[in-house]
Amino acid sequence: MTSPPRLSLRPGEPGDLPFLRSLAPRLVASAPPWRRQDDLLAEYDVLFATALTDPEPDSAVLIACMGGQPVGFTLLYWHPQERGVFVKDLAVRADAEGQGVGRFLLEAVERWGRHQGAREIMLKTSWFNDRARAFYADLGFREDHVALVLSLDG
Repeated sequence: MTSPPRLSLRPGEPGDLPFLRSLAPRLVASAPPWRRQDDLLAEYDVLFATALTDPEPDSAVLIACMGGQPVGFTLLYWHPQERGVFVKDLAVRADAEGQGVGRFLLEAVERWGRHQGAREIMLKTSWFNDRARAFYADLGFREDHVALVLSLDG
């Protein structure tokens, strides 16, 4: 049995926009039924383009590669007032699941956060995404807040 190719990490660049967009459907797949997935996908188009071409200070897009090909990414922000790193998004290609890519990306987030002086890493995932919640719990994340949403547009 051959082992999977080694993972490498690099910063995101504008040419990664199609790759990030290709993973957006995975990010919205577990959205609650009252969310309009088309609207969420359109928001990701803008978010990803901005993150790669005009990033906020103290933010980063990290790309995990396997065999030189991108297989996952994370978008993160430093919150100095909270001394925390906020993982806005983390996604892995379906064909790379179960190969340690998500764990690899979170280890990179931890290194990035420690370099910034972070005390904690924060993230959100859909309440309906049992798989992600179990993955994060296995890595030591604990559920903290519950977000309640009241839609005002319909």
